[in-house]
Amino acid sequence: MNGNTFETPGLKSMLAADSLSLVNVIDQLRSQGKSSVLEAISGIPFPTKDSLCTRFATELVLRRTREVHIGVSIVPSHDRTKEQCEQLGKFKELLQTFDDLPKLIDKAKEAMGLTTATSAFSNDVLRVEISGPGRPHLTIVDLPGLIHSENKLQTASDVELVQSMIRSYMAHKRTVILAVVSAKNDYANQIVLKLAKEADPKGLRALDIITKPDTLPEGSDSEDAFISLAKNEDVEFRLGWHVLKNRNYEMRYCSLVERDEAEAQFFNTGA
Repeated sequence: MNGNTFETPGLKSMLAADSLSLVNVIDQLRSQGKSSVLEAISGIPFPTKDSLCTRFATELVLRRTREVHIGVSIVPSHDRTKEQCEQLGKFKELLQTFDDLPKLIDKAKEAMGLTTATSAFSNDVLRVEISGPGRPHLTIVDLPGLIHSENKLQTASDVELVQSMIRSYMAHKRTVILAVVSAKNDYANQIVLKLAKEADPKGLRALDIITKPDTLPEGSDSEDAFISLAKNEDVEFRLGWHVLKNRNYEMRYCSLVERDEAEAQFFNTGA
């Protein structure tokens, strides 16, 4: 599975619909490759800094048109005041190149008030609308990572806010759930799989993805465990498992073509 194709039969049938949303969900364990999954599917180079934590929902709206257009705006949450909604509604930017996207995301954080220590997450939505020839009619939603418990930086309210946001998106029947687990951590401890099964008990909407396969020591028990998982032998999902090797820090300046080539080489020579 690379940035230009969707080859799974289940996803093909769902993509035949006029409107579809992919929800990208993962446990909040740093550097798990969630934004890289979004990049691999859409072909859009999203920021993938190791220190970057998604703190609000980002809707990537793709549409097929004759002319190329890249627009960024903020959709205020329902708990905002009228004045706040008006102020956030003024946040509208046009991009000439995707290189400007990281700076715009930082500006959006500031507009949402996420630059202070007391504001960890927001219910506001950053909407990135991209249209042009060859684009699919598809919306991909990148959500904050699941938080297991509160700590010095994240309160109990933050834990509840993020889980409520994720459950809300996952509940929509026309949403495809991308449940992402990282090979860097024991998948038994990553509660995203439990939430995916709760939201989609029949397994009709959940696509499960393993990232960071290149971090597994060759011949190790952990490698064997994730190979079994990828074969749908341990935690079984109706649409099966998919494995992505995305760009790591050393490859951060590589093009998407180089990313796809490196991924293909890894799977051709791996376990």
